[in-house]
Amino acid sequence: MNRLRRGPRTERDRGLTLIELLVTMILLGVVSTLVVTAVAQSVRILGQTDDEALGLSDAKIILDRLGRDIREARAVTCDGGLADLNDPTSADPDCAAHLQLWIDSNSNYVEDPTEVVTWRLETNGAHFDVWRTAGTGAGGTPVVEQRQASSLIVRMAFTYGPPGAPVPVEQAEQVNLRMRYDALLDRGTGDREVAFSARLRNKG
Repeated sequence: MNRLRRGPRTERDRGLTLIELLVTMILLGVVSTLVVTAVAQSVRILGQTDDEALGLSDAKIILDRLGRDIREARAVTCDGGLADLNDPTSADPDCAAHLQLWIDSNSNYVEDPTEVVTWRLETNGAHFDVWRTAGTGAGGTPVVEQRQASSLIVRMAFTYGPPGAPVPVEQAEQVNLRMRYDALLDRGTGDREVAFSARLRNKG
């Protein structure tokens, strides 16, 4: 019975040594760490980009619409009510956290309940929704509410008159707004602030 004879082992037949296996595992670990770090960095940058884009877009929409209302207004009024209708502790007698405007849409110089426009924040979890309300509901007049932004604004603060020389609400010819916003809570960038001023062009 013939037995096969084994020839001398060549380099091709030789397996991995323990040292080569350890080196390979270390290299794979380093490469994996670099890949995971790069992916995490990309996700963080994407979150910041989304937050910035959403925040700037919604803030611009609010400022455009609010600015248009201020410029069309004949006067600033103030009901001295709540800044947030969902928060009974948010009394705002000087309208520093919500804004009421009289927009004389029929130009008869008579303030009708339907011509009062109110901008305010309403609680939505950790953030607030921005609401624009037309009408006061007095005397059975209709009230039209529109949500302008959702879960965006952290805080709005209104002052009246030239910066550094505020005047009472009833004498206001200029409205100044400082608004803090953050589109994605606990993600992306932190709170940002925007300042805005507009004059009442139609003040009687």
